[in-house]
Amino acid sequence: MLRAAIATVLLSISSSLSAATLPRIASVTFTQTAPGLYTATISGRHFGAAPTGIPCTACTPLQAQLVNQSYQPHQQAIDVAAWSDSSVTLNNIQAGPGDSVRIALYNAALAATAAWGGLTAPNANVPVIRSITSAGTGASRVLTITGSGFGPAPGLGSQIDTPYLVITDWDVAAPNSSGFPWNGGFCGRLDCNGVTANYTSWTDRQIVISGFGSAYGQNGWTVSPGDSLCVGVWPGNSPSNGTWGGRFACTRVAK
Repeated sequence: MLRAAIATVLLSISSSLSAATLPRIASVTFTQTAPGLYTATISGRHFGAAPTGIPCTACTPLQAQLVNQSYQPHQQAIDVAAWSDSSVTLNNIQAGPGDSVRIALYNAALAATAAWGGLTAPNANVPVIRSITSAGTGASRVLTITGSGFGPAPGLGSQIDTPYLVITDWDVAAPNSSGFPWNGGFCGRLDCNGVTANYTSWTDRQIVISGFGSAYGQNGWTVSPGDSLCVGVWPGNSPSNGTWGGRFACTRVAK
């Protein structure tokens, strides 16, 4: 009950903030430092002061999370080399050229998260996500993902938990050991919230999710206006079973 109350308060604070004051990632630049290792320079605004314990080495801080799609959706240990209100540097990121990653930075003072999804380098062999739109509320919220390379439907219907799509909401709860972030669709290692999705359609160019089920809507677990939302898509005919070959993209849910 206490956790639900805290999440409700944080969502209320987040919803009351204007878009201009919310943290935002404008760009991420990846530089290969050694085979299989990268540095990411993250630029934007309103990241806040460096959290306690940062800079850090070989760490998994709650306020700075990076997930490589090859390890979906497991948080990766990284070095947080620098943190300011407008720039964060992450070192020793394990990735290959063209891997898709998602990054989130949490500003505790604003109780809000900035999220970004993209590639370490150009990769023509993964899906392209051009837009993520949201409509409706609660369990009936509709997400429409448009782009290309989604492949055939891996399964349609209600209460589907598929390894070919993951939805990550970074603002459902504040960072803590048991509740950050919330994931729906694909329920993988260490990030499982038991949330399923209802798929209306899945074509090579568009995916429509017409609502959510299972644990969705309980104890404050809902996608709300102003939340930082990431979507990861793997081709429906991919043999990787939701590991390599996908792409992340992120947006902020419209108010």
